Amino acid sequence: MRVGFEAAGWNCDAPTLFPDQRVRDSPPASLSDLGLDDYVKFMADTVRRIESETGSPPAVIGHSMGGLIAQCLVEQGLVSQAVFLTPAQPKDCSAVTLSVAYTFLNILISRNRSKAYKVWESGFRYGVLNEVPSRRHAEIYADALYDSGKVYGDIADGIEIDETLFTIPTLTIAAGADRATPAKAVRKVGQKYAKSPVAGDFLEYPNNAHWIVDEPGTDKVVSDIVAWLAKTKPAA
Repeated sequence: MRVGFEAAGWNCDAPTLFPDQRVRDSPPASLSDLGLDDYVKFMADTVRRIESETGSPPAVIGHSMGGLIAQCLVEQGLVSQAVFLTPAQPKDCSAVTLSVAYTFLNILISRNRSKAYKVWESGFRYGVLNEVPSRRHAEIYADALYDSGKVYGDIADGIEIDETLFTIPTLTIAAGADRATPAKAVRKVGQKYAKSPVAGDFLEYPNNAHWIVDEPGTDKVVSDIVAWLAKTKPAA
């Protein structure tokens, strides 16, 4: 996606949360000490750094769990525009399905918040990569990172977000073939933010799935996001 945004004239920053702890293999024990609030604070500090360097708050695009973090940044008034791309949902929008359960089965079975987890390979292929050609599955999964069990627990408990504090343009994107963050749940997110002081927009791509960031049809998604960002960009 980044190539498409940069080709459209956007300067992109793609920070990795806690890169010394969220690793591909053998994560440190300290990772499981982190909760979702720590993830949000990390990104909030990153956003503030970008604003201090550029003189204006950035637009943010968050995918999956990053989409939930992006919602928190909007609630805190830290960004200028926001796209929630097949996002994890706040408490009042969640919809647990059998496909979600299978995707995250290794985490659900363990139920140990003091551990770190990588989504198991079978669940990742089934729930995340189901619209990606199978020949690419191994290389993509090899780059998957561990996350804190505490973070997964926080999301399962439910994150409350106040949509009345959303005073910037937002775009929620669902994917009809998504098995990890099902479209029926993401539609609820779109409906929630449509009631905000600045009514949020919503798009759904029926033939895309959770790996909408890099699968057949991604170019169209990028093009639509670029057009939306241009349309809703605040005046200088």
